[in-house]
Amino acid sequence: MINSKSLTIATISTILFGVLSKWLVGIPYMSLKHFDLYFVISFVLWVIYSTSLYVASKIKCNGSNNFIKISFNGFIFGIIASCLKTGIDSLVLLIVEETNNQILSTFAMEIVILLFGSLMIFAFMRLQKKKFTWDKSLNKVAIILGCLIGVYAIVFFSLNSKYQTLTQYTDVNALAESSNINLNTLMEMQNIMQYSKTFTMLSMIVFVIFFIGLWFILEKSSNESNHNS
Repeated sequence: MINSKSLTIATISTILFGVLSKWLVGIPYMSLKHFDLYFVISFVLWVIYSTSLYVASKIKCNGSNNFIKISFNGFIFGIIASCLKTGIDSLVLLIVEETNNQILSTFAMEIVILLFGSLMIFAFMRLQKKKFTWDKSLNKVAIILGCLIGVYAIVFFSLNSKYQTLTQYTDVNALAESSNINLNTLMEMQNIMQYSKTFTMLSMIVFVIFFIGLWFILEKSSNESNHNS
């Protein structure tokens, strides 16, 4: 049975997290190698989002919970989750930055967001002490989410292929030193920026839809394992 209050909180917080992330930082990742304002904003966004999901996982329809206590516990979990993600992001970026491929870096960060966010949702739902029983009515939702990830992967390979043909235009310093900057060069550099912006926007839409869909699936397929908890 779906807890509408829980699903509403999870949905609103996920949408706000996606929109604010895109608006404020582009991609909400944290690398210890790049400690700046964007790092701080991303860290805070993850803390708030993690806290919101924790609250959504613990909230009850009858409103008998201690909201302040739940929020405080959620805040602690949020800080821990953000610190953990900082370590993961730092490690992944250390690996992919050597490729000097903006599209690949974006894809790697978004995959980390998808995997980490999904694990976080699973973990918070498990805190409800519920058993999960698959409902056949969820097959369509699962197929939609699977197709969404499939399309996302296809778009990545398509944009990455186009990006590879333009790698010579990614090193601005080298172009300036060779005095090889002309109108065509500027247009190709513009295309590179557009590819990155398009992929970042698509990535935000994908993880927002995926997280909401995953929460819906887990919420609908869950049953109380302990009615006294």
